[in-house]
Amino acid sequence: MTANPPLPKLPGYTVSLPQSLGDKAFFKAQTLNYLNGYQREEPNPIVKELPEAVQTLAATAPLTGASTLTFSVDSPTKLPQWVENDRKVLRFYGYFKETVNESNMENYRVRKVILYYYLEDDSMHIAEPRQDNSGIPQGIFVKRHKATKDEGGFFSPLDFSVGEELTIYARTYYLVDADSFTREYYIARHGKEQGPPMPYPDDPVDAYRTTFGMNRGLKTGVASPGSTTQRLDDFKSYMEARLGKASHMLGDDKLRQWLENNKKVLRFYCVWDDRQGMYGDRRPYVLHYFLEDDSVEILEIRDSNNGRDPYPVFLKRAPLPKSVSRIGPNTVGIKPRAQNCYRPDDLRLGQYVSVFNRDFLLHDCDGFTKAWYMENLGFMPEELQQVEIKEPITPLSKPALAPFNGYGTLEDSLQNCLSLLPKPPRRDMHKLMNKDKIILRFTVRIVETDTHKHSSIDLGRRFVLSYFMMDDTIMVFEPPLRNSGLSGGKFLERARVYKPQSEEIYTYLDLYVGGSIQIFNRKFEMVEADEYTYTYMENNKHIFIMSDHEILLKSLRAQISGREEAIRTELIRVDKEGSGSVSGEALESALEAAGLKFTRHQAICLRRRLDREKTGSVSIEEFLNVLGISK
Repeated sequence: MTANPPLPKLPGYTVSLPQSLGDKAFFKAQTLNYLNGYQREEPNPIVKELPEAVQTLAATAPLTGASTLTFSVDSPTKLPQWVENDRKVLRFYGYFKETVNESNMENYRVRKVILYYYLEDDSMHIAEPRQDNSGIPQGIFVKRHKATKDEGGFFSPLDFSVGEELTIYARTYYLVDADSFTREYYIARHGKEQGPPMPYPDDPVDAYRTTFGMNRGLKTGVASPGSTTQRLDDFKSYMEARLGKASHMLGDDKLRQWLENNKKVLRFYCVWDDRQGMYGDRRPYVLHYFLEDDSVEILEIRDSNNGRDPYPVFLKRAPLPKSVSRIGPNTVGIKPRAQNCYRPDDLRLGQYVSVFNRDFLLHDCDGFTKAWYMENLGFMPEELQQVEIKEPITPLSKPALAPFNGYGTLEDSLQNCLSLLPKPPRRDMHKLMNKDKIILRFTVRIVETDTHKHSSIDLGRRFVLSYFMMDDTIMVFEPPLRNSGLSGGKFLERARVYKPQSEEIYTYLDLYVGGSIQIFNRKFEMVEADEYTYTYMENNKHIFIMSDHEILLKSLRAQISGREEAIRTELIRVDKEGSGSVSGEALESALEAAGLKFTRHQAICLRRRLDREKTGSVSIEEFLNVLGISK
């Protein structure tokens, strides 16, 4: 016997008692308020003491009937049910068996359904997934509402379980599975674990069609819906022809093929290499094969900014013949025979498809096409792997620039080779801003070469070479000398100077005392520099390595091995006065006589480093100590 449902909460059906019999205020307490921004209903007050009359009435009340007194107390919760269980739905998969009358193929039909139970308001609805061309009205089977059980009351989550039957409105449903959320909910909330998934029963109509050869599948006899091959029952076709069936109706069942394969399209990605023809190119396409009528269409993949007119349809949807002997006005509109057209088993990755004498290479397909081939034609995954079609990119050779003709600058000539409207060459703004007014000045003289000889007057001339760090330009000026017969003045206008037979310019790394540069077939040797140049180069010795005395000392220490006595002898020889110190020129000549290799600029920087008091001489004892030679 089931318990009677509680009385409805309507005026006249409930009794409101005070919390204590000593209370004199019998007002009704407020039960509606807000908690954390949500509406909340407070539970009814609990009666602490019941009057003796009420206790006697409750004890003597009958157990059945509509007059039974029930005192229901709401359990306190943090949030209302519709907020706590918002958008939480239990989902079960099941089926029911529908009786089929007046049919020799089946006596019942298995219909699959999905049951949804909404925890927020204990409502539920049942839906049947739609199947294309089923001929059965499908969709929402039972609308969402609070369904009642046959014995009374509403359905709750405890009434559902995988593997059990469920009767709703005189129809029995069989639950075979549930989703992961539903299984986790039952374990966490009710401590109940749902049963394992169960298979759906076989439909009798499928077994009937397989038995009598009405399924369309492979010639091996395996039923596979969606295939486009002929019927398995060839004897049936023969008997139909003997009974007078038209010849055009003995072939494939076009209606059945359309119903089974509607909206099923095989998609292949292909390329057409037409680079052998004039203005040809290697272009990508998409080939669609429609299983419902064995037609083919080819669409062009348009790339942005490719310079081509937008013609997306390369081949209009139609049966595609495997070969065309000739194309002319007499062949237009003639429908090819079905056995001469491409079928799904003719389309394979890595092979060519002839599209009216144009060869298209199939190199990839989509996921549905791969699944269809593996399910219906028995292809292996290795046969459906993507074919690599990328070709190695040949690097473009840089165009050769015209040789420099000597007019203007090389940068100006380069701009004329790069564009029809030459622009001024860009300047290094970092050097212009940070190295402005930094000028390195050297005293230079003309020296003879094997190809150019000079007079004694030219060999005695002295020039001032100025190097501008801001733009790597060089200017040569000859100071005027009285009674020399030479007027002096500007010898070379400020400009960039290129090395002989090269497009490389002279930079600050080529300038040091003792070095030489060639300017327009004249060779200049740098014999001296001003104090600012020495100081700037020594402060930036990480760039000007000739001004780094540490590098010179390391080189000298490596060269003096076995020559210590020769160095002492030469230093004593140049110290003619016996003062224990020598001048910079004498020190340089002593080191050269000892066979040590160095540049004059390095010797000057070493002398400036050792001569801290600016006396113009270097102590021999200090120099030997620096080299690591005891006196």
